[in-house]
Parts: sequence; structure tokens; C-alpha cells
Amino acid sequence: MSFDIKHQVSGAVVALGAGVKNGHFFLLWWQSVVRSWQRRKMIAALSALDDHILHDIGIHRGEIELFVDRLDDRELRMIPVVPEPKSLDLTYADLRRAA
Repeated sequence: MSFDIKHQVSGAVVALGAGVKNGHFFLLWWQSVVRSWQRRKMIAALSALDDHILHDIGIHRGEIELFVDRLDDRELRMIPVVPEPKSLDLTYADLRRAA
């Protein structure tokens, strides 16, 4: 009985090895740092959503990290399109109009 064992090497590891030879180690390291930061930011944004909204998207709360891991670099750079909430700073004129 024989077994064939195949090792899967991620593209990042291969690119890192090539980058060291070409002197681009810092660039590859920086890209890794940025991707990690974008990944954490996306996980935090999705975790902040309500369970009903996550269900509408098709994600269960326990699958958020797996979902984010499958995103490519372009998708990790997405910016939420939800408008920022309006400021609650009321001026004196606003209060007079309300009265």
C-alpha cells in the first residue's frame, strides 16, 4: 500500500521566497500587514451587523471568518456604502423651529 502525499504551498509563501531573492521582502511584508488589517476590519464590520442582515447576505455569525478568508484583495478593500448617521448637534435655531 502506497500513499502519495501532496503538500499545498500557499501563494504568499512562494511569493515571499521569490521576494527575498529579488529584494522585495519589505514590500511583501507590507502587503501582508495591510491585508491582515483589512481582514480584521472586514470581520469587525460584519460582526457589528444584526443577525437578520447577516441572514439576508447569506452568512451565519459563526461563518464570518471563513467568509472573509475567501475574499480576494479587491473585495477586502470594499467600503461600506451606508451613510454615516446624522450628527445630533442641535443649534439654537433648530430648537426654536421645533418649539
